[in-house]
Amino acid sequence: MATITPAKPPVQADFRAAKQLLGLFPWMAQLWSTAVREAGAGSIGRYRTLRMLHGRGPIRAGELATRCGTTPSAISEVIEGLVTDGHVRRVDDPTDRRAVMVALTEKGETELERVGEFMTAAMVRVFDGLTTEQKSRLRSAIGDLNEILINPSAPSARKETRHVR
Repeated sequence: MATITPAKPPVQADFRAAKQLLGLFPWMAQLWSTAVREAGAGSIGRYRTLRMLHGRGPIRAGELATRCGTTPSAISEVIEGLVTDGHVRRVDDPTDRRAVMVALTEKGETELERVGEFMTAAMVRVFDGLTTEQKSRLRSAIGDLNEILINPSAPSARKETRHVR
């Protein structure tokens, strides 16, 4: 397994912030899983699969498994359930007659939006306990993280645009 080495040694405060951010992931996963169950949408795996298909166009099941961090056999089971529910459909791969791709249907887009609203409402309930100042800092930090993690090649992601403590 490859080891990832930072370009320069991290500053202690950066190291601590990174650990704190990583520590939020299990909590977020639990929050999302609860919201997905409350929405009656099955599992977080189903939601993740719909999310990965959203806006990407049809992709092969193997690539979908890799993107979802699961095995091909597990993703096949998820895909089968989503096909049965009408949320995805299988389509021929235009580059390989033997291969099949998976595409999100309109019903799947609607389901993704519906479940996303449950997840958003769960996060909003968490934010209700914050002060106005905390909410402002959180919005700023989330904006910075989106720029850095989702679009790292954007010029604003490479330079400090906000000061967040």
